[in-house]
Amino acid sequence: MKIAFACVENSCRSQIAEALAIKLFPDSDVEFSSAGTHPAKTVDEGVLAMLKHSGIQWNGSPKSFADIDKPDIVVTMGCDVRCPYIPGVQTISWDIPDPKGKSQDHYIKVKKLIKEKLIDLINQVT
Repeated sequence: MKIAFACVENSCRSQIAEALAIKLFPDSDVEFSSAGTHPAKTVDEGVLAMLKHSGIQWNGSPKSFADIDKPDIVVTMGCDVRCPYIPGVQTISWDIPDPKGKSQDHYIKVKKLIKEKLIDLINQVT
C-alpha cells in the first residue's frame, strides 16, 4: 500500500507527515511519500528546525504528484481549492492548521496532531 500526504506547496505539513510516518513505521508494509499541486522550491525552514529538534534528520524536498508513484490513499492536510484529485485513489482529509511563519510552538503542536492522526490511520489500514 502507498500513502501520499498532500499540501499545495509540499513544503510544510505534508513534509512533517512523511517524515513522521517514515520514522514511526519503519517496518511497515506501507510506502510513504508526499507531494503538492504547486510544489515550493524548498522545505520550510521551520519544519526542518522542528524535525531536527525532535531528533529526525530530514532531507526531503518538495515534489509534485508526477514525481511520485501513484498512491492508494492521498491524505490532504487542509488544502484550499487546489487540493489534489486522483481518479481511483481514496482521499482522506485532515484539517491540519498551517504553522508556516509562526513560532516553533505551532510547528510542535502540528507535529503532535499529525502524529496522532498517523497512528490512527496506520491502525485502520494495516
